[in-house]
Order: sequence, then structure tokens, then C-alpha cells
Amino acid sequence: MICPKCGANMTLKKGICPRCGYDIEINQQTRKYSCYFYNRGLEKAKIRDLSGAVDMLKRAVKVNKKNVDARNLLGLVYFEMGETVLAINEWIISRSLLEGNNPAERYLETLQKNMTKLDELNNAIRKYNAGLSMAQQEGYDLALIQLRKAVSLNPSFIRAWQLLALVYLKKNDIEHARKCIKRTLKIDISNTTSISYLKEIREITHKGRQIRLVLPSPEEDLVEDVNDKKTRRTFFPQYSYEEDRPDYRSFISLIVGVLLGILVVYFMVIPGVKSGMQQDFKETQAKYGEELSGYLSDNESLEKEIQSLQSKMELQEIDLEAYQAELAELSDKAGGVNMFRLIAYYMDLQSKGADAENATRTQRFLLQQRLKAVSDEELGNSYAASIYEKISAAYPDVMGVTMTSSELFEEGKSLYGNEKYASALEFFQYSYAKSPDNEENLYYLARTYQLTKDNDNAKKYYSEYMERFPDGQYYSSASVAVDSLSGQ
Repeated sequence: MICPKCGANMTLKKGICPRCGYDIEINQQTRKYSCYFYNRGLEKAKIRDLSGAVDMLKRAVKVNKKNVDARNLLGLVYFEMGETVLAINEWIISRSLLEGNNPAERYLETLQKNMTKLDELNNAIRKYNAGLSMAQQEGYDLALIQLRKAVSLNPSFIRAWQLLALVYLKKNDIEHARKCIKRTLKIDISNTTSISYLKEIREITHKGRQIRLVLPSPEEDLVEDVNDKKTRRTFFPQYSYEEDRPDYRSFISLIVGVLLGILVVYFMVIPGVKSGMQQDFKETQAKYGEELSGYLSDNESLEKEIQSLQSKMELQEIDLEAYQAELAELSDKAGGVNMFRLIAYYMDLQSKGADAENATRTQRFLLQQRLKAVSDEELGNSYAASIYEKISAAYPDVMGVTMTSSELFEEGKSLYGNEKYASALEFFQYSYAKSPDNEENLYYLARTYQLTKDNDNAKKYYSEYMERFPDGQYYSSASVAVDSLSGQ
């Protein structure tokens, strides 16, 4: 048997290496424990318990630093959580432990080929650090901008989502904070930080408590860049990862190798690098000189174009003032908002070819409502009165059109099904005015108000439905909607 520490031949007698005294039985036990923790981490990773998986895999590599499978999986879990630097570090260590037929080489090669993606991940880290710094200085609006960019560049960046939720809480935007925390729980279902934040949000919502969450300090939560010089990490550092050996001969060999390497670099590599750098500098200088001359000529043409655009903009401003004055004059002539609605609907009918002979009963009914909505005060304007008379004359029988509450409800329901909520709302209102006892219409009226963001009216008609129809088929849905609107 070969000793795993010093490489000497040894017998199974007592399982101890006669050369370095290493106990092979302890090595076998540590490998078993490391495999156990790796399997536990793999199970947790499969169910997206990423925090639990990180804990188990850290234990696996702590027990056995050479567990390549555990390091590769730990890197994948880190990458899924948005921790790009930690993932790359684990893969680099794994590659140094096992060269050839190692998945870590494929992961690093994929990142190396897709430098655009790597730049996006790196920019996400920088945006996160900038957002954290601004949040510490109470610049929450600027922090929001940076953190939104961070999560857009790296949607799996859990720490950025959590900090974004904290900033939303500082701005008392509870709903957006809850959405950010739920997004992190979709990535890592048992993230303890996200769970504690969500619990705090629920207590703030239901008990009216003040926000107790504190922003993380920069020393604790700054994330290292992929190419940050302070971390002294490069994307593909060439070093070997191995345990220290007490054998002095290895130390002497290391020193001799380092000295030989220095001599080779000094006498053979550096002269060639210097000459190559000088040549590259001359070529780059000539290239930038050509580009600079091109930029100067482009700059002159752009300045001329800017002057031309400024003159055009001044003319457009003059035209805009004239249009505004004309619009104000037309508004005075028209008489009011209801008159504008009548004219707009009349023009829509004409564009559709719906004259007095071709207009449907529904179109004539809506025209009737538009005519009735025009007030006497609006008709006091002679210009508005002439338009009103012209439209009335074009549809002589429009005032005699009638529609039942059920017919109006069916029209509204058809529009509702096509997601034309604003148009559907009008028919539900007319139906309610004719028959307030129509249970289904009352529910759809409240629901349409909710979809059009008129929460006050939605809550009003939901409450009316619950009072008038306690045994109605939509009672449970109305109750849930009222609770949701009350919590906003």
C-alpha cells in the first residue's frame, strides 16, 4: 500500500506508515465522513435547499480537503446562489487537486469562453457593493438603482435581492420588499436570512410594528469582484493545492526549483517580453493616433449636427406654444369633458361605418348615454350646442333605445373575457343602475374595479356583495379580495 501522505510503501500492519507515522485508518474514516456529508449536501441541493447544501459540503471538504466531487458541487451551489467568486475559487482548487477528467475544468472553460456573461456577473457584484455603500449612507434612492441593475445582471444573486428588500423596507414599500424576499426563497427554499426577513415583514404588516431590520455593515457583506486586486485572485491562477509535508527534502527541492525558475525567467523570458511589449506599444500608439484623428473629425461633424438640432428644437418649441394656444381655444369652444367624450364616440362610430342604419343596438345605447351625460352648462356654449344637435339629428331614434340589465351584463361579461376591462366596467355600471339585485353583475363590477386599480370602489362593491348575498356563489372570493385590499 502507498502512504497517501508521503508516498512511501507500507504494510497493513497496524495501518501506520513507518516513514512518516501517518495512520491510514484515520484517513479511511475521514473519507467516509466526507462522502457522507457530500451525499447529504447532494440531497439538499436537489430540493433547492442551497443553504443546507453549502453547510454539508463545507463539512465534507473540511474533513477531506481532496474531495473533488464535494468541491465541484459546492462551486455549483455557490454559482446558483449568485456567489460567483466563491464558486470560481472552489473550481480552481478542485482543478489543482485533479487534472484531467475533472468537471471543474469544463466549468471554468465555459466561463472563459463566455466573457460577456462573466463581465455581467462581475458588474452585478460591483453594483451590489455600490448599492450597499449608498444604503449605509442613507441614499436609498441611489441604492435602489444600483441594486435593481445588480439583480437584472444576475437574477440568482440572493444577497442583492435581500439587500434590495431591506432598502424597500427602509422606504416603507412593504409589497416590493415581500416580492424580493419571495424571489430569494424560490432560489434557496431554506435561506434563514430570507425567512427571518419575511417573518419580520409579516409582523410589520399585521401588527403595525416599526422596522427593526438593520442594513449589513460593509465589512461583513461586501462581495469580492472576480478580478479584484485586493483579493489577490485571478480568473485562472496557476498554483497547486496540497497539504504540507514535514519532509525537509521536499522543501529543499522547492527552493532549488524556485531559484531555477527565477534564473530562467530573468535571462530568457524577460528580454523577449520586453521586446514584444515595445513592439506592441508602438503598434498601439500608431493605432490610437489614427483613431484620435478620426474622432476629431467626427466631433466636428457632431457639433454641426447639434447646432442644427438645437435650431430645429427652438422652432418646434414655437410650434408647440401655438398648438397649446389652439388647443385651449378649442377646449373653450367644446364646452367640457362630457362633450369631448360624445364627440370622440361619434367619430369612432363614423370611422366604423356605423351610421343611423348600420349602428347596432349596443352602439346606439352607448351613444344615448353619451348624449345624456352632457350637462346643460356644457350646452350653454353655442358651439357645443350645435355639435350636440348635429349628432342627435344623425341618429334620430337613439333616445328610444333600451337594454335590459341582463343584456348589459352579458355585453360587459364578453368584454371582460377579452380583457377590455375599462369598456366592460361601463356596461357593468349601467346594469347595476338598472338592477342592483343582479348578484353576478355586482361581483363582476367589484372585480373589474379591482383590475382597473380603483381599489376604493372595488372594496365598496365587494363589501356590498357580502352584505346582500351572504350565501352567494362568489362570497368566499369577495371575502379574500376584501382582505387583500385591506392589507394594502
